[in-house]
Amino acid sequence: MSQNALLKRLMLTKPFKRLKTFEDIYAENHARLHRLAVRMVDDRESASDIVQEVFTALYEKLVGGYAILYLNTWLYRVTINKCTDHLNRQKRYRPLEEVKDVPAEDGLPERAEKEQFVQKALSRLKPTERALLVMYSEGFSYKEISDSTGVRFSSVGKTLARSLVKMEEQLKYQGYEMY
Repeated sequence: MSQNALLKRLMLTKPFKRLKTFEDIYAENHARLHRLAVRMVDDRESASDIVQEVFTALYEKLVGGYAILYLNTWLYRVTINKCTDHLNRQKRYRPLEEVKDVPAEDGLPERAEKEQFVQKALSRLKPTERALLVMYSEGFSYKEISDSTGVRFSSVGKTLARSLVKMEEQLKYQGYEMY
């Protein structure tokens, strides 16, 4: 079922059935939002808290009668905003030596090493640059990236290219060659 169809069903259902429809939205989006938050804040626990706040805000908006036209865009925008707020509160622009290792999910040593290099490089970028790179790597279109990050559509390509150059510079600084 499409995201918009789920939203319409949620808005039209009686309160005792809303929770089930909300659970469907949660199930479809939680993993992607959590992955985005982890890559943005570099802390799984904080990322889980952020995603929980996003879904709490969604539920409150929907129960309050707020109409959300593009659910995915709204979810990503709120997640990025909350990650940026978290980073600003924590002053997370830290030296590379302080960045925690992010364990690989498949357990392969070479993949874990690559992920560690990438995560360290991402942690050195500004939140908007991180968001652009993470969303692009997740396969989002320029339009979706623009809507979610607030970067003008006409500037997404150039900003993304600059972010990739900064990412490459950070990886080279760490002694890792991308190619």
